[in-house]
Amino acid sequence: MTVEQRRKLENLTALVLSTLAAAFGLFWLIFILGDVLVHGIGALNADLFLSDPAPPGIEGGGLRNAFVGQIMITFFATLIGVPIGVLGGTFLAEYARGTRFARIISVLSDIMVSVPSIVIGTFIYALLVRPLGHFSGWAGSIALAVIMIPVVLRTTEDMLSLVPWTLREAAFALGAPYYKVIMKVVYRGAATGILTGVLLSIARVAGETAPLLFTSFNNNFFSWDMNGPVASLTVTVFQYAMGPFEEWHTQAWAASLLITLFILAITILGRAIIKWRYRS
Repeated sequence: MTVEQRRKLENLTALVLSTLAAAFGLFWLIFILGDVLVHGIGALNADLFLSDPAPPGIEGGGLRNAFVGQIMITFFATLIGVPIGVLGGTFLAEYARGTRFARIISVLSDIMVSVPSIVIGTFIYALLVRPLGHFSGWAGSIALAVIMIPVVLRTTEDMLSLVPWTLREAAFALGAPYYKVIMKVVYRGAATGILTGVLLSIARVAGETAPLLFTSFNNNFFSWDMNGPVASLTVTVFQYAMGPFEEWHTQAWAASLLITLFILAITILGRAIIKWRYRS
C-alpha cells in the first residue's frame, strides 16, 4: 500500500467514525426532544397556565405558581449575573490583558463552569439560607447568577479579545477615551458573541433544579414574595415526576416541553435582534 493510499484510508476511516459519532449523538437528541414533545403537547391547556396546583390525588389544577416563580427567579438571576459577567470579562480583556491576574481568573472561571450546580446550591444555602433561617427566591436567583457569571465572563473575554487591536488604535487616534472605545467600538464588534454567551448562560440555568432545592425550595401556593419560598418549574417537574399520581406526571411532561421551548425562543429572539440591530 502506497503512502497516498494509506492516507486516503486513514481519512476515510476518520470520516466514517466522525459521521457515526455525530449520528449517534443526533439520534439521542432527536429521541429526547421527540419524547418530550409527544408526552408534553397533549398536556398543554389553559388551566396549566391559569390555575394553581390542585391537592394531591385530585385531577385538574395547573402550574401558574411555578411559571411565575421561574420567571421571577431567572429574571433576577439575569439582572445580577449578566452585568457582573460582562464587566468582569471586559476588565480581563481590556484592562488586565496579558497579565498573570487575568490568566488566573480565566482559569478559575473555567473551573467554575464545570462545578456541579448542586455545589453552588449548597454554598448559597450555607451563605444565605441557613444564616437567615428560611428559604427565599432571592437565594435562588443568586445561586443561578453564580452559575451564569463564569459563562458570561469567559465568553465576553474571548469575544472582546477577538476584536482587532487596530480598531482601538484608530479610535484612540480620533481622541476617544478608552471607555468610549470599549462601548462604541469593541462592544459593537463583539455584540453577537456576547449575546450568545448571555443566551448560553440563561439556557444553562433555565433547567437547573439542584440549586433551587437548597435555596428557593418550592411553594405549592402562588406567591410574589421573593423573601420566602418560591415555586419553580424545574423543582416542580422533579417533584411531580417522582410522585405517584398520573396527573402530576402529565403536568411534568408539559412543563419540560415549555422549558425546552423557552430556551429555543430566547435563542431565536437573540439571533433576530442581532440581525436587525447590526444588519449593515
